[in-house]
Amino acid sequence: MNKMSKVMRFLIVTCLGSLGLSAQSTVFVVRHAERPGIEPDPPITEEGFRRADTLAHVLGDARITHIYTSEALRTRQTAEPTARKFGVEPVVVDAQDFAGLIRRIRETLRKDEATLVVGHRASVPRIVKELSGEEIPPLEVGEFDRLVVITVFPDGKSGVVTLRFGARPESSQSR
Repeated sequence: MNKMSKVMRFLIVTCLGSLGLSAQSTVFVVRHAERPGIEPDPPITEEGFRRADTLAHVLGDARITHIYTSEALRTRQTAEPTARKFGVEPVVVDAQDFAGLIRRIRETLRKDEATLVVGHRASVPRIVKELSGEEIPPLEVGEFDRLVVITVFPDGKSGVVTLRFGARPESSQSR
């Protein structure tokens, strides 16, 4: 485990622990990993596969019990290492059925469990807003390293923490 991975895991555990994770539900929301060009449904790149593996590693202690993706290959490939690690079968939801996705997530939130949602550039901020009431900045075109952690408390209130994971995307080196 490299130093950055250790730091990331420490930050997640520390942040979530300070929010009282043991009595809460947690939703991790990410954009799919890197993809090539502008093809309609491309697979993720080698860099994307590395990021997907890093995501599974970073979420190693999170007790993921539910995973949601769109039907796009890139979201399913991003979720695959985490699904394999936790023995969870991802639920594929039509990207056009945003209300259905939010309903499914809310129906499966359980105390002491965590959910991973792998979305798209446009859907990640909408998912965070709908589940937490908080707005996050839009994702940049080449931004694949944002990990949004939503902690849902028993009283329905929530907290949001935004982190970065994996190597900084090449297309955002100048940010």
